Amino acid sequence: MTSAAPTASTEQTDAAQTGAAQANAPAARVALAEIFRCFLRVGATAYGGPAMMPLMREHIMRRGWLSAEDFKLGMAVCQTIPGGTLMQMAAFTGLRLRGLPGALAGFVGFGLPALTLITLLSVIYHAAQGLTVTASAMQGLSAVVLGIIVLAVYDFWLKYARGSRRVGLTLLACGLFLYGLGPAWIILGAALAGPVVFRDETAPPVSLERMPVPLRGTLVLAALALAWLAGTYFLAPLYHDLSLSMAKADLIAFGGYGVFPALYHETVDLHRWMSAATFMDGMALAQVTPGPFMLGACFVGYHIAGLLGALTAGVWIFTPSFFMLMLAVPFASRLLAWQPFRRALAGVLSTLGGLILAVGIQLARSTDWSLLKAALCAAATVALWRKVDPVWVVLAGVGAGVLLL
Repeated sequence: MTSAAPTASTEQTDAAQTGAAQANAPAARVALAEIFRCFLRVGATAYGGPAMMPLMREHIMRRGWLSAEDFKLGMAVCQTIPGGTLMQMAAFTGLRLRGLPGALAGFVGFGLPALTLITLLSVIYHAAQGLTVTASAMQGLSAVVLGIIVLAVYDFWLKYARGSRRVGLTLLACGLFLYGLGPAWIILGAALAGPVVFRDETAPPVSLERMPVPLRGTLVLAALALAWLAGTYFLAPLYHDLSLSMAKADLIAFGGYGVFPALYHETVDLHRWMSAATFMDGMALAQVTPGPFMLGACFVGYHIAGLLGALTAGVWIFTPSFFMLMLAVPFASRLLAWQPFRRALAGVLSTLGGLILAVGIQLARSTDWSLLKAALCAAATVALWRKVDPVWVVLAGVGAGVLLL
């Protein structure tokens, strides 16, 4: 690059200013296909959980769909409700541009690449089960998953467990989960305790332009969801149970990896659809795909009910949080200005690291450890901590498993 070329920071600043100017100007009607294509591209090329956020921001602002401030406020709304934050942000942007159809276009576009890839990997995984090389590869993957859990606990600890009260809630959540209490009850208890524990804390209010949500369309979608649950209850109970389990996991999932303990509880502890080792394999495969980690649910769905099971799990792992977004957006400013809600949210977020830690302890207990596997787990943890792309860490784990384990 020559000295005359602009720096990366200059380009980002110019892009932000251009995006803000375009967003504040009268906007032409954006085609639904364009919304879908934009988020399909982001979902197909974005790896690394929260690292996807700058890429999504760049695509949105370059098109002038949101200003920098609107994007920040939209993220604030999406982080206060459960589900995949960037899935919600894709829906939020689409809702701002084209109402409910735009929200669906953004939502589906962002999630489709990961859903397709994790389902394909699930097919390959189950077809190759029983082969010696597959067993060795999965041994390597299980060590990588434990490394991922260590980093997830560290990440949640840094973000949400600052101070003695938050650390106390984190450790209490870990202990209660290991004792056998379900994550939904732990999350509910934390939400109720938050306004008391953090009664002396005041979060800054957020001012967001009111965005009406088409009530009729939302009710139609809700009716279709309820019709599916009613129909499967009588005709296909397995799909009914799968749908409800994924919905429950979605409702208590915050921050991406927050879905981990909920999925583990539903699939391993409660329904016993798979072993802890198989669950670890599926979560490792989810790291190979771009897009939201929550779509590791498709592995669970395929394991118990084939392709339709994968699609069912992929849809229902986001369905409740999508409706929550539709309900929250019109009242977002009031909700984010209500201090009891913000304190309840602080309580919930403080527990997530503890829940993930508890799952990590349970998985570590069920792992057949060796010196090589422990070394691989430590290496994966360090690599992820040093910001190595998770895809390469997972692939290295597979290779090490085949060669060494």
